[in-house]
Amino acid sequence: MANIYVRVRGIVKKDDKYLLIKHWVDDRIPDPFLWEFVEGEANFGEAPKDAVLRWMNELLGVNGSIERVLYTWSKVTGDSQCVGITFLCSLDDEEENITLTEEYGEWQWVAREDFEEYISNQYVLEDLIGVEL
Repeated sequence: MANIYVRVRGIVKKDDKYLLIKHWVDDRIPDPFLWEFVEGEANFGEAPKDAVLRWMNELLGVNGSIERVLYTWSKVTGDSQCVGITFLCSLDDEEENITLTEEYGEWQWVAREDFEEYISNQYVLEDLIGVEL
């Protein structure tokens, strides 16, 4: 039987910069951290918009708001399918209040033209082509 799950991604915008967080992935490799946007899985029965706001709060320790849906994506791996929704978000709290969980090393505001210098996930970069942030 196939498994379907929903992931949400929050691209947090402030002026003309976007919040990236450095996520720990594996301490057996030379650089165990990867830059990414706020992202996580929606719980069963949880609305995607509620899930992205929950992840912003859990990962960053701040409250946020959704501006709009940016795009959706889908990826099949084996007998599992991930369906994703990406939201453009903003912070309700001051950025000085950002407190990352221990799985995240740091955060930084980055201009869109600099995404490729930070984000190594080519699927994410390809999804952003033509998207108005």
